[in-house]
Amino acid sequence: MRKRRNVVFGALILAVLAALAALVLSLSACAKKQTQSALEPYTTGWDGAVYTVTPLDAYKGTISDGTNTYSYRYDTGGTGYSVTFTYPDGETYTWTENSSSGRGEASLNFDFEKYPSGMVLKRVLEQSPSAKSEKKSTKNWGIILFLLFVGGINTACPQLTWYLDVGWKVKGGEPSEAALGWSRTVGVVLLIVAVVMMIV
Repeated sequence: MRKRRNVVFGALILAVLAALAALVLSLSACAKKQTQSALEPYTTGWDGAVYTVTPLDAYKGTISDGTNTYSYRYDTGGTGYSVTFTYPDGETYTWTENSSSGRGEASLNFDFEKYPSGMVLKRVLEQSPSAKSEKKSTKNWGIILFLLFVGGINTACPQLTWYLDVGWKVKGGEPSEAALGWSRTVGVVLLIVAVVMMIV
C-alpha cells in the first residue's frame, strides 16, 4: 500500500514538474517575442509633445520630437543603470539610478529653454511597451527553482527528507506516517508557492 502510494505521488510530482517545464519554455518564447518587439519604434506623448522612439539595440537609440533628434545610451553596472541623452548641440544629460535613489546631471552649457529636459526624455523611454512589461515581469527565478526542487523532493521522497532531517541521528529509526504526511504537505505547499510566484 505504502509503495503504491509513493509511486502515485512520484508520478504526480513528475507530471507537475513536466507542466512547469512546459510553462517555463513557453514563458521564454514570450520573452524572445517581447525582446523583438522592444526594438520596434513607437510613438508616445508627454507634456504636450509627441515623441517617436527608435531603438537601435537594447542599449541605445534615438528620440525625435519632429524638430530635433536626441540619442540615448544605457549603461548598466552593479545594482543600477544610467542613461545618457545627447542633444543636437552636443550637450548631454545623464540620469543615474541604483536600487535606492536616482540623480540627474546636465553638462555645463545645457540650455533648458531650447530642448526638453533629460527627465522628460527619461519619462518618454519609460512609456515604451517593453519598459512597462519589464516592470510587471520581474521574477526571482532562483527562488522559484529552489522552491520547485525542495517541494518536489519533499513530496516525491518524504523518507529521504525525514532521513536528512532526523534519521541520521538515530540508529534503525523509521519515519511515522505523520512525519511522512507532514513532509508531503510541506512539499505541496512549496510547489504551490512556486507556481503562484511564476504566475504573478
